[in-house]
Amino acid sequence: MEIKNIWSKEQVTRYLKGIQVNVELDPDYIYDVYEMANEFIGIVDQENVQIEVKEINQFELLLYCVGEYYYSISHLNETELARFKANEEYPSSMASVAADKYLSLSIFNHVEKKLGNRFLPPASSLNIYLNFMLNIVKGYKKNDPQSSLISDLLMKSLTISRCILENLLSGYETEAFSSWRTLHECECTLILLDKYGAPLINKYLRHMNFGLAFNDTIPDKEQQDKIFYEMKEEMRGYGLKSKDIRKYIEYGWLYLIADKDDASFKLNFRDGLEKLAGLEMYSKRYELSSEIIHSTPLLIYSNKEYFYYMTLLSLYESFFRLERVFVSLFSKRVSEVQMKQYEEMRKVYYSQLVIIHKREMETFKRFQTNRNQKGAVRKPIGE
Repeated sequence: MEIKNIWSKEQVTRYLKGIQVNVELDPDYIYDVYEMANEFIGIVDQENVQIEVKEINQFELLLYCVGEYYYSISHLNETELARFKANEEYPSSMASVAADKYLSLSIFNHVEKKLGNRFLPPASSLNIYLNFMLNIVKGYKKNDPQSSLISDLLMKSLTISRCILENLLSGYETEAFSSWRTLHECECTLILLDKYGAPLINKYLRHMNFGLAFNDTIPDKEQQDKIFYEMKEEMRGYGLKSKDIRKYIEYGWLYLIADKDDASFKLNFRDGLEKLAGLEMYSKRYELSSEIIHSTPLLIYSNKEYFYYMTLLSLYESFFRLERVFVSLFSKRVSEVQMKQYEEMRKVYYSQLVIIHKREMETFKRFQTNRNQKGAVRKPIGE
């Protein structure tokens, strides 16, 4: 293979000047590595008939070289750095590794079959809305549970939503659906905290402290013992025993809003948090996601189309509920002008998302009907 598009030392040097890192990048050293990496790729291409490299993406190859160099020297002191650069074997070794990574991860990178496309409205319209919300919420006060619990929890829910969408578009449907389980837990908590406000938020924070005390993470041991004692006293008041500590820490705050006469209420997700949030219709979907998390055969032999639609629809439905919490939070903290800007954006994209959800739901129904009518030998696991 004849290397035709290799960059000059001047080109590489100009690029390196634009990289902001906490160490000085040596253009001469890196160029030697980069040049040898090109040569190694040419040799591999010539010696292996099954490998055909038509053209090298010099930008990507240079990034691998820079990455190897930076990681090798970033922890060295001056004496160690001088010793490193004096070793004549390192550049060749580094170039070989960079070439190998380029060939494996850029030319022969494994890619899953993708059922979604980030440029189509089901992904792009949801993504732009999530991005808008993230940019707003990130400006709020954070990491102070006493005053920022809801915005912190909303921010985490939105980032999980973004993660789910990215996994879905990368062809990792079951991984995306297992993440929806976490998102569903977050949204149930958010819905209740937003609905009941300060009294429930304070109760929730109290149980956060119970968790800290139980896990022995409070520096003041006297204070920790005091919190732990108060927790045990509260548990006795509810007729709970030591074996119930974990579920009381996680769900005991729900006693504040639970119906005392409701015998079906329990300190768990399905019969407690999910039910009180009014989302018990998702219990089967939640169980299905739990099966995937615990590596059952459902995970290994899952049907991509089924879990693509299941995840996309679940994500949309969670988004609609998160958006209501966002509006509740957003409307209290912005000017009239900002609110009007948001309303204009919402007119365009929210209505589109509603239409998209309906259309994807109809597509999912047709998919299930077609599979059932065909009577496939291997029926998709999960249906």
